[in-house]
Amino acid sequence: MYPLLYLRRLLNNRSLFGYINNGDDNMNILITGARSNIGYSVAKALALRGHIVYAGCKTIKEKETLEIKLKEEKIIMFPIVLNLLNNDFSIIDNLDLDVLILHASIGNGGSILELSLERLREVIDVNIIGNFKLLQRYLRYCYYKSAKGKVFITSSLAAFMPLPYLSSYTSSKLYLYNLAKTLRLELAYQKINVKVSLILPGAYRTGFNDLMIDNKVLDNYILKEKALTMTKYQKIFFSLIEEFDYSDLVKDVVRGIEKDNPSFIISRPIREKIFAKIYILIRTFIV
Repeated sequence: MYPLLYLRRLLNNRSLFGYINNGDDNMNILITGARSNIGYSVAKALALRGHIVYAGCKTIKEKETLEIKLKEEKIIMFPIVLNLLNNDFSIIDNLDLDVLILHASIGNGGSILELSLERLREVIDVNIIGNFKLLQRYLRYCYYKSAKGKVFITSSLAAFMPLPYLSSYTSSKLYLYNLAKTLRLELAYQKINVKVSLILPGAYRTGFNDLMIDNKVLDNYILKEKALTMTKYQKIFFSLIEEFDYSDLVKDVVRGIEKDNPSFIISRPIREKIFAKIYILIRTFIV
């Protein structure tokens, strides 16, 4: 139903698009975590280029909020409720997806000494298990339908950094990094025609880092003063490194999605990417 509705609206709204792909190039794309910031910007850019975009939202309320925003901005996109904590991802079987973008994640701050198992489990359930189950569902769809596809997995440059009081988040992002690298090898061995790319954003001023830093107060402090002092350090650190403009990252991701053979790694901003490479190189030799 969605594609037919989309085509009818597309024919009547061609002036909405700054650029329109040829019909053969239009793709069905699902992106999770599309309600705001980078996820929304990628989804919007893809929709404006004529693709059919399904925007994954965590709750019905988020879906309704996004629908209002899309109506105001006159963007043709299809929000759907897709909570990574759920066990049922059968909805994607009916979307005939060409591209799956795993962008959604959560971050719970807290020291290893103090972080509760419940809040650690929440990060694992969303960032690791939820992403894995949705990915597996899509891969099996492509296999049984003999369909080609593309998968873009959002990790983070923070995956390579030992950031105090943020271990649950950085560890989950390192898992996604290794998942993408392993998946690429497995698909080549299994001769399954699904391309894999890894998105590695640096620190951007989206509010996500502040939320992750501040929500450590949900734990029972053992060393409260240490935690409060770390919060101050973290605020200063991120205020110095965060970039305000993520448009280059969005352009690189969109460009990669539209390529037949996208680059395996898409990473911005450049200065943080270079810093991460230098850090990894130094750490390798020291260890």
